[in-house]
Amino acid sequence: MNAFKFFELFSTLSLVLGLTPWDFNGTTPGIKDIIIGRCTQFQQLNSQNRNPALYTDVDCTKVWNLFSNSFSFKDTCRSGEVTEKNYEPLFNLIGSKVPLTNQALFWSGTRHIVHEYTSVESNYFTLEDTFPGYIANDLKWCGCENCLYGIDYNSCNKSCSLSTLDSYWSYASRLFAQNAKGTAYVMVNGTTSSGFTAYYNMSYFGKIELPTMGKMKQVSRLVVVVVNDLDTELKEKCGEGSLVNLVEDAIKAGIKKVECIDQPRVTIFLLCAKYPNSKQCLSMLN
Repeated sequence: MNAFKFFELFSTLSLVLGLTPWDFNGTTPGIKDIIIGRCTQFQQLNSQNRNPALYTDVDCTKVWNLFSNSFSFKDTCRSGEVTEKNYEPLFNLIGSKVPLTNQALFWSGTRHIVHEYTSVESNYFTLEDTFPGYIANDLKWCGCENCLYGIDYNSCNKSCSLSTLDSYWSYASRLFAQNAKGTAYVMVNGTTSSGFTAYYNMSYFGKIELPTMGKMKQVSRLVVVVVNDLDTELKEKCGEGSLVNLVEDAIKAGIKKVECIDQPRVTIFLLCAKYPNSKQCLSMLN
C-alpha cells in the first residue's frame, strides 16, 4: 500500500472509529511512511530548519533504518533489550550540536498551551520543534522477535513497551538540554489536578533536562512560566509549593539566576481565543 492510500485509509478509520495514534494497541500503523514523510517535511518545508541550531540535512530512508533498527526484532519486555544506547546511531546522525541560544523552551504538564504559545512566539522552540521530537511526536512503537520486519503492529505490552519510548525521549530530552544556552524557559501548570504538582522532579524536565542544563553550564538564567487553566482554582504560583523546589533544584544544578512569571498576558489571550465562553474570559469584557 503506497503512502497516499495508507493515509487515506488511516484518515477514514480515524473519522469513523474516532481513533488517534495512541488508540491502536500496537505500533502506529504506517509508522515508516510517517517517519520518512515527517523527515522530508521538516527539511523541505518547516521554518525551524532555517535556524542553524535546528538545521538538519539527512537521508530520510537512513533515518528510518536507524530508527527501526533500534527496536525491531527485540523483545520489549526483556530487561535491557531497548535502552538509550540502542538509539545512539540514530541520534549521532540527527542530533544537533549547535547551541540554541535564548530560545529553548521546556515544558511539563502544559503540552497543548506550550505549542500554541510557540506558534505565536516563533522565537522559542520546544523539543517537539527539533528534528528528533518532530519525527516521533505522538507515535508509538515496539519490537517483536517473530513479527514481520520485527515490528509489532498488533500489541505493544503496556506494562513494558513504554521503555522503548522512554529510552528515545530520554535521549532526545538530554540532547535538547545539552544544546540550551543563555536564557532557557520552562512552562509549567499552576492548576494541576489532584495528586499532581507544577514541578515534579521525576518528570523529563526534573530528572533529565534540568540536571543536564546545570551540568553543561551553558544556561545562565532560567525563566519559569506558570500557566493556569481557565475557570480553575489556582493551586500553585511563583514562590509556592513545588515551584519553590524547582528554584532550589535549578540552583543546586548550577543555574544561579532563576525567575518566575505567573500567567503572562499572552497565555491568557491564547486560552481565551480557544475558550472564549469561559467565565474568566467573559469577565475581561466587562
